[in-house]
Formats: sequence, C-alpha cells, structure tokens
Amino acid sequence: MFKKNKILIVEDDIFVARMIKYELETHNLDVINITSSHDETLDFLQNNKVELILMDININGPIDGIQSCDIIYLKYKVPVIFISSFYDKEVIFLIQESFAKGYLIKPFRNEELLMLIFFLLKPASNDICNIDFKKTTLKNDFVFCIDKQILLHQNNEMKLTYKEKKLMQILCKNKNAYVSYENIFDYVWGKQKICINKIRGTIFRLKNKLPYLSINNNQEHGYKIE
Repeated sequence: MFKKNKILIVEDDIFVARMIKYELETHNLDVINITSSHDETLDFLQNNKVELILMDININGPIDGIQSCDIIYLKYKVPVIFISSFYDKEVIFLIQESFAKGYLIKPFRNEELLMLIFFLLKPASNDICNIDFKKTTLKNDFVFCIDKQILLHQNNEMKLTYKEKKLMQILCKNKNAYVSYENIFDYVWGKQKICINKIRGTIFRLKNKLPYLSINNNQEHGYKIE
C-alpha cells in the first residue's frame, strides 16, 4: 500500500484516464485531477500541489507531452512518467533528452505502473525531484536552461535549431558580458575557419524569430545577451 500521494493524469482519452485513476485509487493513491492539454495542466498546477504526473505524449493542443514535461519540470520540479503507445527511435530519443523520469508503453500491466510509481515516490527519491538545473533569467520574460538548452518565453518553450541552442548556451553562460566572435564561432561551429557572416546570419534569424530577445552587438567585442 502507498501513502496518499497526489497524482495528476494528463491524457486526452478520458476512458483510459479513468481506468488508470481507478487502478491507482485502489492502491491508496490520490488522483486529484485529469487534464487533457498542456495549457489546462499549467492552469491546474498554478493552484494545486502535485507530486507526480502521468502523461500521454499525444495530448490536446499545439504543445505535445514531451514539450509539456520539460516546461512543467523546469517550473514546478514535478516528476513525469510518460504513458503512451508511441514507440519509435525518434520518440525514444526525445524522451531520453527530456526531464521525464519514466516511460511505459501501452498496453501495460498495472503492476508495472505501480512499481514505477513506487520507486519515484519513495522518500529516497525526493532528492531527485529537487535537482536545481542551472537556469538563466533574461530580459522580457525569457528563461534559458543551460544544461538542457531549452529557451522559455512566459513558460512556453521556443523552437530552436541546433546552432541556435549552442549560440544561446554560450551567450547565457556569459550573460551581460560580450563574447568574442572567435569564441562564439569555435563553440557553435567547431574548429573551422572563422566566418563572422555565419554568426550574424544565425543571430539575425534568431532575433527575427524572437524579436524581444535582448542580444546586443559591439563591433570590437562581439555579442552579449541580457
């Protein structure tokens, strides 16, 4: 038997969600709500304490479960277990790169889910849930998670290319200080002959995509982010 832990289910199939809820409640777990989209989940988390989220990958709305997991974990530090029928190399890779703490493929045995929940909610796991990932707060409601290369604007994840993520990473590591063209190019493009136009082009596209992102240029010293 578990102690009365508070669990949120994020699932767009209400029949599946209710089946999971029934099974968990028979083992003294408290399913405090069922939501079906990222926005609905965020609204609920603003006013309610949750210890664990069971989340489908294919949820309602423009933000899928994997994106939602990262945004929620960065803001609330609530662990997420994915429950989904998706199983291919791309999905597995994205899950491995996310903040998810577990993954079960539908259909699954109830015992598998309960065991996974047990290991996540036992007291020894509390330290895992309180890991403070390095985040940089920027102007105009931007936050960049340096370790995971995730850019949030008003708690929504911004889509970035690989080079844009690398660029953001080196600038945020040196927030409010200019980073030279040489250091930027070496960090983002590697050991190639420096091409300032590549840097300028990447920053131009990034600022065109995110006009409120505060990146400044000094011709002698390079670029800085604020």
